[in-house]
Amino acid sequence: MFGSKPAPEPIVVTKTELVYREIPIQSRPKPVTLYNIEFYAVTKENLEAFLERFEKENGDVVFFAISVPDYENIALNMGELRRFIESQNAIILYYEENVNKKPNEPNTENESE
Repeated sequence: MFGSKPAPEPIVVTKTELVYREIPIQSRPKPVTLYNIEFYAVTKENLEAFLERFEKENGDVVFFAISVPDYENIALNMGELRRFIESQNAIILYYEENVNKKPNEPNTENESE
């Protein structure tokens, strides 16, 4: 035992193998359903006529007041939401198109020099 050679260490071979996962693309959500909204521009001059007509068409009269600058802010906010949604859609489309795409397989033909 004292004079014997130690057993040689096993040779470790490391092989890199590229594995692709198939990621299922999820279906898109149901489109948004928007409902019509009517806005009325009411001034001191048309208030009485508006109240009479509105009460006849809708029953109870309730006011939600908003200033012109705040109405402009609503329009700007809607534009921001639209921009954000379009950006998100572009990102989703990018991943849908590229997530399962495999790089070109190497050319296996014999190359002559």
